Amino acid sequence: MMVRKIVVNPMARPWIEEEEVEMCERKGIGHPDTIADGVCEAASRALSLAYLRTYGAVLHHNLDKGLLVAGQSAPRFGGGHWIDPIKIFICGRATNSDPELEIKKIVLDAARGYLEENIRCDLKYFEIMTEIKEGSANLKEVFRRRETTPLANDTSFGCGYAPYSRLEQRVLSLSRLIESPAFRAQFPAAGDDYKIMGHRVNGDLSFTIALALIDRYVEGVERYFAIKKAIHDYLADHLIVPAVIRVNTLDDPAARDERGIYLTVSGLSAEMG
Repeated sequence: MMVRKIVVNPMARPWIEEEEVEMCERKGIGHPDTIADGVCEAASRALSLAYLRTYGAVLHHNLDKGLLVAGQSAPRFGGGHWIDPIKIFICGRATNSDPELEIKKIVLDAARGYLEENIRCDLKYFEIMTEIKEGSANLKEVFRRRETTPLANDTSFGCGYAPYSRLEQRVLSLSRLIESPAFRAQFPAAGDDYKIMGHRVNGDLSFTIALALIDRYVEGVERYFAIKKAIHDYLADHLIVPAVIRVNTLDDPAARDERGIYLTVSGLSAEMG
């Protein structure tokens, strides 16, 4: 029987809210990193379920090697167009002892299902590809053994903490606002790709938000900045606590056309990188 060794030490540093400076970042559902992680996780879950149905156990696999290659687009006020699609590669290893178990199809269906559930743009602009090989014999053998204590085929450790600080809670609140049906109904120009950086110095809070806007809902430069201001005001009103909110800080205030503002065809930065 495995002997568990649990050691608990008191925290040797001040609680985060007692620190002078604190930062926190969250990437939205349409951020390239989130998309890459999401499709790989969906593929692994689907394959695990297929293994359980076929073999009664989850067999050795790892599908955590995801690569997103940005496409190419031409945003235009009132609606631009795509030039090249976004490419997603899912790579790794998977046991395939049964030729009727179509691993490639399971992975592709799961990845596309994830995108359909979470990303609002037309999925014809995504190409999903796989490169999945058999795992090594010794690692597959570990999964075949029926030990009382499950064996690990790698070394790893996890790190967690609780509760969230007030800054972290505010970042989550902003994220939920941006993804809420009410926000999306009021601001159809707001895309799925966003990132929030929260920053606290003593008691002063600031939030920098990058949010892709969709070109077909924006008629011109003035309209773009009007939408951006309305989004800023909406978030500030719903955040409740006093804070500085900045939206799309790379925008050129003197912009005269699509250049110099965060405008996209799909609401995803991955369309162009």
